[in-house]
Amino acid sequence: MFQGIHTTVTGDSHIRRGVVCQDSSGIYISDHFAIAVVADGHGSAKHFRSDAGSRIAVKVTVGLLKNYMRREDFRRQFLSYPTFILEQMEKQILMKWREAVEEYHQENPLNEEEKKKADLPGSRRRTAVLYGSTVLAAVIAEGFSYGLVLGDGGFVVLDGRERLFMPVEDKNSHANYTSSLCNTDAIHYFEHWYMEGTPKALFVSTDGLFKSFASEEDFLKYHGLLSRMLPEKEWAEQSLHKNFEKRTREGSGDDISMAVVYSLSEHGGVH
Repeated sequence: MFQGIHTTVTGDSHIRRGVVCQDSSGIYISDHFAIAVVADGHGSAKHFRSDAGSRIAVKVTVGLLKNYMRREDFRRQFLSYPTFILEQMEKQILMKWREAVEEYHQENPLNEEEKKKADLPGSRRRTAVLYGSTVLAAVIAEGFSYGLVLGDGGFVVLDGRERLFMPVEDKNSHANYTSSLCNTDAIHYFEHWYMEGTPKALFVSTDGLFKSFASEEDFLKYHGLLSRMLPEKEWAEQSLHKNFEKRTREGSGDDISMAVVYSLSEHGGVH
């Protein structure tokens, strides 16, 4: 049995400046698998529609992974060719995100104020750039699990031995730069991870959370504390939201999102 929670809070600095939330998060839960996705729109001047870009990233990724996971005999296929399948997923996430962004752009033309932003010197760019976003996804299933990462943020695994670790992270992120769905060569920046067997939990979060901790060690310890709250789903989700509001106020000031999927035992505990 699988379960999941997710939450997104607007960054304190965004609230003070009247800026919309650029983060999005979502989950999908079924009897045989669960999907967690977060996305962080870049929010800078040239990415002025990145709030929509992140929402589209979550919707497209959840839908695509759900379709894969529902395929008959997918587990056998995945375990036989994991790298090939993960690379196909990455290509399709990119393609479907770009198609969805173009469709959204056609249905929601730029208003006069946005046209001025788009016409600034040096800012005539591809449509996708206006919607630039990261995306991080995790899937937990019977007998196998995997994750996909494009851009900064946190992907954390809690395995059966209670070990917490970050198996992959964006190698291209530095200072104010992160890999993005809008990059022309984005396919080369995806990172992925998989395992046979079912871990206890998988966590994905945007970089607003990681930046609110002094070290990676503290960041991982926080996930350990959170994992003990997970059996009480509603309470965990409410507590997470309140804690994120405090963290952005006292820490990073950035939007914060997290999505978690986990395996429950027959007795209701995290298995």
